[in-house]
Parts: sequence; structure tokens; C-alpha cells
Amino acid sequence: MKVTDEELVGIIKTQTDPMQSGETALLISRYSPVIRFKAAKLRNKSIDSEDLCQEGYLALFDAIRGFDLNKGSFSAYAGKCISNRMISAAVKARGEFVKDDDFDFTTVPDSGTSTDDYLITKEDNNAITEKMLTSLSELEYNVFRRYLDGYSYKQTAEVLGITPKSADNALSRAKKKLKELL
Repeated sequence: MKVTDEELVGIIKTQTDPMQSGETALLISRYSPVIRFKAAKLRNKSIDSEDLCQEGYLALFDAIRGFDLNKGSFSAYAGKCISNRMISAAVKARGEFVKDDDFDFTTVPDSGTSTDDYLITKEDNNAITEKMLTSLSELEYNVFRRYLDGYSYKQTAEVLGITPKSADNALSRAKKKLKELL
């Protein structure tokens, strides 16, 4: 029987030395391919993959410590923590904003996922994306994608040529529509 990430985090939080536990090692092994893949996509001449991986692992540790067991999924929370920390490191090294290349953590299967399960998940994601495209206006979709990529309202507004308040309103509408869909 496979233990969920949330169950592992719950066990880890009860331990005296959580960073030295087998449960922590298992969680790290689950997220290691994601961190390495993400580092390879974000590396550049200013920062290499290993430095980005270190940032990703530190973010994973922070996510383990900071995750509220009563809220949401750990993979979504950890994915955002890892992305934000790695992007920040790349930005700091490069000295400019780095886009997240539309990386979707759900596209990297963990070691417990079979190829068939992965293909089904990918098909489900494609169907959801298609449904999103047809239900959101062009502005809502563009603002929402940038939100997922970690852009601030100000950065989104600058890229799209709108005001930060317009970006905020479009994001609110998009979230409401998507909540109704899902």
C-alpha cells in the first residue's frame, strides 16, 4: 500500500529528528526527479543545475515544515515552494526575471505511477486544459497562466499591457470559473 505525501508529512511532523527519518528520505526520493528536471530547465550560464537542485531541496524541507495538514495537497504546496525558490535563485544569479517555462509538476510521474496511469493522467490534464481554454476569456487565461508561473500582479500587468487591478479582477474571474468547472 502506498502512503500519500500528506500521510508522510504527518508522520514526519511527529518525529524528534524529522530530517533524519526514513519518511523524509522517502519524500525526498519522490520529489528528487521533479527537482532535477526543474533545475535542468532553469539552469543558465549564471547558475548551474546543482545549485538549483540545492535550492529545490531546501524548499522541499521548508515545505515539509510549513505544510498545514488541514489544507490542500502537499504536492501542490511543495511544487509551488520549489518553483518559487528555484526561480528566485535563477533571478538572483541572472539579475532579471525568469519565466517558469510553463512547468507543470503533474507531468512528472513519481516512482509509483505506471506508464498507463501516467498516460491517463496526461490525457485528463489535456482535457482539463481544453475545457479551460474554452471557458476563460483570452485575458483571463493569460493572467491565470502567469499566476501559475509565479508572476505578480504588477509583472502580469506589465507583460499584458493592463493595470494591476485589471490583472487582479481577471484572475478572480478565472479562479471562479475554474472552481465551477472542477
